Amino acid sequence: MKTLPVTIFSGFAGAGKTAVLQHVLKNLQGLKVAVIANDTIGEDLLKEVTKIAGAGPFDYLLIESTGISEPMSIAEAFSFADEHNVALCDVASIDTMVTVVDAKWFLDDFQSVEELRDRGIGIDDEDNRDVARVLIEQIEFANVILLNKTDLVSEEESRQLLAVLSKLNPDARVLATEHGQVPIEEVVNTGRYQLEWAAGADSWQNAMAGNDFGESDVYGVSSFVYRARRPFHPQRFWDFWMDGDHAPNILRSKGYFWLATRNAISGFWSHVGQVLAAEPGGAWWAETPRAEWPTDDPELLAEVNSVWDEVWGDRRQELMIIVQDLEAAVVREALNACLLTDSEMQSGPSSWENLEDPFGSWDAEHVCDGTHDHDHDHG
Repeated sequence: MKTLPVTIFSGFAGAGKTAVLQHVLKNLQGLKVAVIANDTIGEDLLKEVTKIAGAGPFDYLLIESTGISEPMSIAEAFSFADEHNVALCDVASIDTMVTVVDAKWFLDDFQSVEELRDRGIGIDDEDNRDVARVLIEQIEFANVILLNKTDLVSEEESRQLLAVLSKLNPDARVLATEHGQVPIEEVVNTGRYQLEWAAGADSWQNAMAGNDFGESDVYGVSSFVYRARRPFHPQRFWDFWMDGDHAPNILRSKGYFWLATRNAISGFWSHVGQVLAAEPGGAWWAETPRAEWPTDDPELLAEVNSVWDEVWGDRRQELMIIVQDLEAAVVREALNACLLTDSEMQSGPSSWENLEDPFGSWDAEHVCDGTHDHDHDHG
């Protein structure tokens, strides 16, 4: 059975999703297209799409999500099956994930420390998702990024924003648009969507593993991977982000990190703008006897062996970092100063447990935004 191809439009309210959608609908080039303009997921979306797929000979489906939607959740809904074991992917398949970004307000939202509920745009008064984190989710989980309303910023600003977006998602097609006018072939029937994304694959992880990130500088924006094989002193690492001179020029960082006080557990680091999140990533493989490793997963074994150190196993620092108007060497030097010194290393893990550690409990995700701390439960 042929499935109905789908383009999903995400982006904050006011960015221009509706303008893009209307432009597409006026320039269909003979395609018969259906539209869903809401953010229903799970069973409701399954019912709507199934109804559309069976209603007639549609060539394509466009879904306009709400401004605060996280596109990964919508993509995951395509694998949702009802009580009859019928799934969305049986009748429709994602072709393209498009995110529309407001050129005028992008940097304000990116640097915001507000939560959705602070702006009155959350699902309800309890919606404590960070504005910046929802924005970065929409950008990083996209195949096509439209920097819209470029007529409201200078040409220089537009170029800088395009450079930032290209670094934030190097796999996406990034285009500048005005009034939502985009060539139809850039958002319809592109074939750009990768199913692996919905399964939790991370394009940054893949790029880090393949050393695909260079230190090229475009309009002051560059990216690099920081690696080290000794742990961070928790207090010094914390101070680097909270009080360091260079933190304001670091736009985005993400990856694995190793705290001396939590030697058995890997950390997962995610920072965007002024919002920082550190959470447990699970035990290092070095904590598991080799006899208990999954021999039926050669890809995983190869990945672990590729980073293995005879002394510390897979423990490591591996952070993807995007900076603006800041040299990678400067950041590396500052992060190196956060690592344990030679004498601290020699004292051993039992001594490391007594070091100052401001990161809080890893029973729940710990988030800090540079002005106050607040804990978010895992959702």
